[in-house]
Amino acid sequence: MEFQRVTPESVGVPSGAVTSLLEELYRCGTEMHSFMLLRHGKVYAEGSWRPYEPKTQHILFSFSKSLTSTAIGFARQEGILSLDERLVDLFPDKLPENPSENLKKAEIRHLLMMGCGHETEISDLGQGDPDWIRSFLSHPFVYEPGTHFLYNTAGTNLLSAIITRKTGKTLTEFLRPRLIEPLGMTDIHCQPLPDGTEMGGAGYFLTIEDMARFAQFVANKGKWEGRQLLEESWFEEATRKQIENRGAGWDGDPDWQVGYCYQFWRCVPEGVFRGDGAFGQYGVVCTKQDAVVVIQGASMELQAVLTALWEKLLPAMAEGPLPEDPQALHVLRNRLKRLELNPVLGMRNPWAEESLNSAVYLPEKALPCMEDLIGGAGSFQPVGGKLVSLSFRFRGEDAALLCRQDNGSFELQLGLNGHFVTSEIHGVPYGVNGRWKPGALEVEVRDTRKATGKRFTFRFGENTMVLTAESTFPMEGGLNDEPMPEMIFTLADGEVTTKTKMYWETDQN
Repeated sequence: MEFQRVTPESVGVPSGAVTSLLEELYRCGTEMHSFMLLRHGKVYAEGSWRPYEPKTQHILFSFSKSLTSTAIGFARQEGILSLDERLVDLFPDKLPENPSENLKKAEIRHLLMMGCGHETEISDLGQGDPDWIRSFLSHPFVYEPGTHFLYNTAGTNLLSAIITRKTGKTLTEFLRPRLIEPLGMTDIHCQPLPDGTEMGGAGYFLTIEDMARFAQFVANKGKWEGRQLLEESWFEEATRKQIENRGAGWDGDPDWQVGYCYQFWRCVPEGVFRGDGAFGQYGVVCTKQDAVVVIQGASMELQAVLTALWEKLLPAMAEGPLPEDPQALHVLRNRLKRLELNPVLGMRNPWAEESLNSAVYLPEKALPCMEDLIGGAGSFQPVGGKLVSLSFRFRGEDAALLCRQDNGSFELQLGLNGHFVTSEIHGVPYGVNGRWKPGALEVEVRDTRKATGKRFTFRFGENTMVLTAESTFPMEGGLNDEPMPEMIFTLADGEVTTKTKMYWETDQN
């Protein structure tokens, strides 16, 4: 089934309200990557901010949890499991020597509601631990299960492990014939943990339309193209408040204080709930308005994104169609055509570019491959390989960074005209946008599957190049996105041409 594309007014939404929403998100500093707005199952607005593209699968972080919950729903429907099965019965081979009474009481439903009884999460969420299930069950179960909310990604990963233990299939293999294929989703990918269990708590990558299809399926209470794939009663239970989460953190943000369901969050507006991933991966279902909002992005002001929806979009929704508004629709569509992440003023430096054309730079110390240097939030494990050399090519409008590695070579096209250009590394789209500054070339690079990228600065001397890198995220660090020290390179032949020496000496004076 293809989503029908319609005007906002035809489904009771003013085009101006969508424009106002985009303006508010920009005003509050939200970095948007892609979005899709649906009402009555029809798409009335959508867009992606270059270099992000709607066809690229984007890391979802904890939005993955809602998919894992749905897998549990399918398993219950088919009699594969029941929610009152105990963890000690499911993993008898992974238990500590003397299981506590609280551990003995912990059930599947307690994992679903984030109330298994842990006071803290296990170290590293199990990402570096081949026996993480044993570590999870050995972690202190301090509270009576079902009485204490703790956001527990490893607990959701354990739900994925339960699916695998019960069926012999990974989470994605289990979902494929039941959800992924019937909904017409792409061949979605989930990051595995060291023991092969898929990371159902944070590891899925989906396109924006994959997210929309799933969110619409949830809004339909399990129905798709006239077929009831998953019983309606599951969604009534899975999206109902199951445990109190007031005061559980998030700085008191109101939409994180109104109750947790089975891997879904309740929202402040009546009848609204959401799937929710780090840095703003949202699938919002507004039941009274019969509306769905899906967003991919990178923001720390997560409440601001939801507040913008509640203030700019929901109040504008009418019960029936509105008169068409060609002028407002024209303004909206023009805006959607020009979406791009913070385009910078492109600056070329012909003299510097000419001097660098034949220069090959070698790292003084061993460095990871360029894919790992770029990294980004959502890089769960290194690609591997070592960087051998960097060089540049400048020919008219063509500008490229050439990367030679011990596992292959490739080039990144440098967008130096004020806009991102896209290159592929091993089939993965990377967006690059750069400019010249005095004595330096500044280049922003995005692996468009990830929530963040790197801002590289290449500074040149007579026979050296110093490379520094910082995250594009507006705070230090992030998920596997820590700042890196300076990286020093030297010219391959140890010498410079007269032209190069003259340029850099002039530039530095």
